[in-house]
Amino acid sequence: MYQRGYAWGDKQLDDLWDDIMDIEKDDNGEFRRHYTGMISLKEIPRNEIPHEELWLKDRGFSFFDVVDGQQRLTTIILLIFELARAFHASDPETEKELLNSFIFAERSTFKTYFFAYNSQDKNRAFLINRIFEDPSTVICSNTLNIYTKNLENAKEYFQKHISALEADELNDLLNKLRNALAFDTKYIDDDLSVQAVFETMNNRGKQLTILEKLKNRLLFLAARLPNQPDEIKVLSNKINDAWRIIYDYLGQNPDLVLDEDEFLSAHLTLIRRPADYSFSESVAEKKVFEMFCNRAEKYLLSYSRDQGENAEHEPKVDYDKINSYILDISKCAQFWYEAVNSSNLKIIKILCLNSSKEMRIFLSELLAHKESFPIEVETCINLVYRIVFRDNIPGLSIGDERAFATRARELHTKEKTIKELENELSEKLNDPCNVNTVINEFRRWFGMYRRPYGFHRWWALKFFLMEYEQYLHETYYDQDIAHMEWKNYSDVNIEHILPQNFAKNWSDIMKDYVEGRELDVDSLRKAQNILVNTLGNLTIIRDKKNSSLQDDAWLDKRERYKSGSFSELEISSKKEGKDFEHEEWNQDTIYERGCNMVHFMERKVQGLKFEEHEIKELLFDRELFYPKSIQEKIDNVQEGIVDTTL
Repeated sequence: MYQRGYAWGDKQLDDLWDDIMDIEKDDNGEFRRHYTGMISLKEIPRNEIPHEELWLKDRGFSFFDVVDGQQRLTTIILLIFELARAFHASDPETEKELLNSFIFAERSTFKTYFFAYNSQDKNRAFLINRIFEDPSTVICSNTLNIYTKNLENAKEYFQKHISALEADELNDLLNKLRNALAFDTKYIDDDLSVQAVFETMNNRGKQLTILEKLKNRLLFLAARLPNQPDEIKVLSNKINDAWRIIYDYLGQNPDLVLDEDEFLSAHLTLIRRPADYSFSESVAEKKVFEMFCNRAEKYLLSYSRDQGENAEHEPKVDYDKINSYILDISKCAQFWYEAVNSSNLKIIKILCLNSSKEMRIFLSELLAHKESFPIEVETCINLVYRIVFRDNIPGLSIGDERAFATRARELHTKEKTIKELENELSEKLNDPCNVNTVINEFRRWFGMYRRPYGFHRWWALKFFLMEYEQYLHETYYDQDIAHMEWKNYSDVNIEHILPQNFAKNWSDIMKDYVEGRELDVDSLRKAQNILVNTLGNLTIIRDKKNSSLQDDAWLDKRERYKSGSFSELEISSKKEGKDFEHEEWNQDTIYERGCNMVHFMERKVQGLKFEEHEIKELLFDRELFYPKSIQEKIDNVQEGIVDTTL
């Protein structure tokens, strides 16, 4: 009731297992007593015991909430259960005795578990069904989370270690668990004492997070309020319920566990103004315990730097301050989870480009408004996507993306409406595009002599190529199934079609490109880097294919590309006739594809338009390095042989 779900991992399990294995016998042949830690318990009054479990109370059993020691107790109970199962075939009586002594009591066909989560905890059913192997308790479909994953990991850990023991070692382990483990048990009388214990205790297994410490500080302060006992009880229950909701959301996805302290600092950024764009975890810890202390009113409300002598201070701690805070932070947990685990494709894309805490704060606050303003929120998400896309093209940035945290706070505190935010974002996109700045940024990368070169230095290149892949799908291959999806973004690699190691199978293509140019040693090296690292020669490919293709010749690559992504299909065949193969991959096909990709970029960015000569500069730096077919056209125009627009 007082702590998060089961949080132990292999390190803590190793420590406990090694401690138990290292217990030695004394001179009398008995295993020495081993101090396992402190357990703090608070007795549950009869009127709070579930009705179906009162029969044990009537038989003389006492019921307790575990205040401290939940992680250790859970682990040892799991170990005892797996040890009991190990005796199933060889000694069923020992198995039964262990189960009936430590795991459950039976009444007819009904079992009451000696150690379990309370009835409100969503992990209770998982513990009983999957860990204690009781199919009579049904698991809901949304039960799995990081805490259940940890429970399952501990079960597998003990199964593995116990199965490696010989018969005499099994009996030794049983003897140690029954007789050698010693706990320092403390019984707590009232809620105030409970929180005092929690405030001062030292958790041996895993250090308490700021979030856990804060919860118990709130319970401690609530117990000291001058309100009526019934009101204090209601507030304490609300605090426990709020933290249950928070832990449920933060641990809901076992493959992407959300950091508790980061979440706390993110929420604090919504309700208090930091010195920078958002609170760091360390500063958030300082601030939140200023908010909730006996003399809260002596601390400044805001950490911003522009405060004078009359700056506002924290309100004192009372019922309303605690109540409003816990309701707000528990509600925030849902949207923090939804932002990071969103199925909204635009949100997924935004986070591929900018997964900063500031952006996640902003997206979570947007989602908090979705029920009331669904159209406006969706519009804002689309606008943010367009801003972030533009910001990640060198030379086109239109603002500091960390400022999204400030916008989120303004929404949260109602300083700004969702419609005002929509207008502000739209206005941002009206900023003019300076194509010369874009060209110069990419051109600068071709002049560097440390890898990667050119467009391969563009950190958002993979994202751009994924967007181009989606464009090809929708435009030319809309009936086909996608080979690459945004959910697998991390599995995608960038491939040089004409490889970086061109000497092996591509020397003739490179020779044809550089021959006839007046190039010194440095310019020759730059020319080679430009052709290999210009935009049209880069594509995305799945990891396994990337490693298998490597430096293969064009005809071999082309055959493999025919069964690949839409970008690979485009590369292996001419678009206007999908079955018409590119006989070569050379400077002209690279330029042609690069032009198509630049025009795609223009469609993605409002107000972006390159002239034809600017596209050449963007892709090939300057005339000296243009593909020969382009140079010939330039020469012919200059000599008056043809009259055409370049």
